Amino acid sequence: MGFFLAGGFPMVLIAIFGLVAAFAAVRFAMHPVARRLAHIGALCVALVFAGLAGVAVDLLAVATHVAASPEWSTSDQLPLVLLVGVGESMTPAILSFSVVAGTALVVALGLRRMG
Repeated sequence: MGFFLAGGFPMVLIAIFGLVAAFAAVRFAMHPVARRLAHIGALCVALVFAGLAGVAVDLLAVATHVAASPEWSTSDQLPLVLLVGVGESMTPAILSFSVVAGTALVVALGLRRMG
């Protein structure tokens, strides 16, 4: 749960898009019809860009919060604070890219069934 919370609100959108993409991929794997591939591809593109946008939003939040806090911005621990913030900012990309990889794997099963 800490991983999900570290990414903030963008993780909610990525989770929703991910569930829709996973459902579409499973549906394709069970009943492979070529016309469904464009829909799944578009969902995967949306997931990738949602992940990248999530990283950008999270980096913006880190930068503005650190700059707005005199305690953090003048602290000897500033590099550590920034490192933790950047690390947490990567979670939307990790989640979205992982979901895209899983979706592609399920689609590959459907393509195998198509022949």
